[in-house]
Amino acid sequence: MRAMGRPPLYMQRTSLNLDPGDLARTAEIVGEKGISKFVRDAMREKLARLAPTPAETSGDIFEHDGGHEPRLSAAGTDALMSVIAKKGFDQVMASLGYTDHRAFLHMLLGHSELPNEVVTAVAQLVIHRRAGT
Repeated sequence: MRAMGRPPLYMQRTSLNLDPGDLARTAEIVGEKGISKFVRDAMREKLARLAPTPAETSGDIFEHDGGHEPRLSAAGTDALMSVIAKKGFDQVMASLGYTDHRAFLHMLLGHSELPNEVVTAVAQLVIHRRAGT
């Protein structure tokens, strides 16, 4: 096992206040020396979802995590948010067949898998937005 040395120069050291229970659970999964990388990866994943870069929003609108049904990617969330800004939250939610706000938000944030009919409806909304209609 390689010794843990100084972090690369482009990294900045910071201090985080973490719940001891969360820290213990994380250490059980990744080990004591893997906590820093785990936190960095989790932070990058959350940033990609909540504040994606232009490179992240120009890709496919769906992503697969190994399951059969796709989820909305960061690019998909960005595209759908543009549609929502234009048409309104409730109208887009209803047009996709959602009646539960919580389920719609989970879909929008990429936390839930999308049934085929929702995939088709999202793709149509995004294509119309990109076409400017």
